[in-house]
Amino acid sequence: MIRPTTALLSATSIAVFGMFALAQNGKQYVPTYYVDVQPILEKHCVSCHVAGGIAPFALDNPTSAVKWAERIGEVTKSEYMPPFPPGKDSQKFLNERRLGSASKKILQDWAAAKAPLGKAPRK
Repeated sequence: MIRPTTALLSATSIAVFGMFALAQNGKQYVPTYYVDVQPILEKHCVSCHVAGGIAPFALDNPTSAVKWAERIGEVTKSEYMPPFPPGKDSQKFLNERRLGSASKKILQDWAAAKAPLGKAPRK
């Protein structure tokens, strides 16, 4: 018997699908901090980029992230960040610090759009 499975979509997958869907309607999707960027930063960046962390500035809040948005776009495009020395053709490692191409595009598009915050989630 074949059991149906449920596919779980990551925030990045949802964001990429959203960009594709809106692009189909003739509109360009503009990523926002609260919907698209914050999940990426939390997963890949804030373990170092936090007050008192080993990185030179924090990215754990929207004010700081917006301040550094242009630089985030630059360093993800050049692949300077996140740092992960093994080559792209090396074996997979647990807890890799690589960003996928979809996550990089989101960060770069967000920076290019002047880092819009979007609507903050209700608490």
